Amino acid sequence: MTKNLNTIQKIIHKASSNRKLYVFLFCLSLSVFFWLLNALSKTSTTEAVFNVSYINPPENKVVLNELPTQLKIKVKGLGFDLMAYKLRLRRSTINIDLLSQLQGLDNKIQRVTLASSSFSDYIASQLGDQIEVKAIYPDSIRFLFDVRVEKKVKIITNTQLNFKKQIQLFGKLLVKPAITNVSGPASILDTLTAVYTEELVLNDLSETTTESVGFRAEYALKKLTFNPEKVIIHIPVEKFTESSVMVKILAVNVPDSIEIKAIPNEVEIKFLLPLSKMASLQSANFSAKIDYDQINDNFNHKLKVELTEYPEYIQSLTLNPGKVEYILKKRK
Repeated sequence: MTKNLNTIQKIIHKASSNRKLYVFLFCLSLSVFFWLLNALSKTSTTEAVFNVSYINPPENKVVLNELPTQLKIKVKGLGFDLMAYKLRLRRSTINIDLLSQLQGLDNKIQRVTLASSSFSDYIASQLGDQIEVKAIYPDSIRFLFDVRVEKKVKIITNTQLNFKKQIQLFGKLLVKPAITNVSGPASILDTLTAVYTEELVLNDLSETTTESVGFRAEYALKKLTFNPEKVIIHIPVEKFTESSVMVKILAVNVPDSIEIKAIPNEVEIKFLLPLSKMASLQSANFSAKIDYDQINDNFNHKLKVELTEYPEYIQSLTLNPGKVEYILKKRK
């Protein structure tokens, strides 16, 4: 019985201690709340960091240098308002209007330094009537301008194409448009004659493909813009097969008093051709030659066989043999 009474007394004592703790914490929280309420209702000064967006640049100018992307601004106002900016609960990006600040620039590269304080009123109007701008860091912003010009230049593709077995490029890549209108600093466009697309890598190609690509990222760093911003690349693809033909070897530049005979007098031409052109192969023209002048120039015992006529759609040509022996005889 005594043991049970002791246990009950301990529980009552512990509950009493916890109640005191809860009361203490409640009072402390209430005190902190009223202290914050009093502090935030007073005017104070603090610093906050804002992202920057530059708007309304001169239409005929390009900014060459990198501008600050953030500004640290010392602001004065009620604690409630300042805390919202400090915690980024309100606008974290401010605009800087360049139109009124950059008038009368001439048509050449020009350096202009503007005091950050010249933007104070415009920035303050974005922060609200209750906020006063006291200082801006950095205290000045430097602009390096060049004249903006436009120019039409050729587009060069940058592709890496890998095909499946027996698949080949059939024809040339088609680029639309073939030229683009570039806008940017005159100092760069003066010597610009062509621009390159970003790299296009395609693996295991098995059919004709069309892709849209932009231009190299480095051009954006040079302040160049394009119209259109992307180009269409058409990649004609077809399955190829291996074939061959036998062609008689003709001799050229032979004097009237001389006869020349190639040994052998025929050459085997091996090649790849598109399956769609198999029917056209029977009527296709092939011609091969040896040149008598090679004998006079190099005293060769063998003459190189050259292919002078063949269909444009065949690829990967090989000649067997590539050189032939010959016999010379005087005509009677």
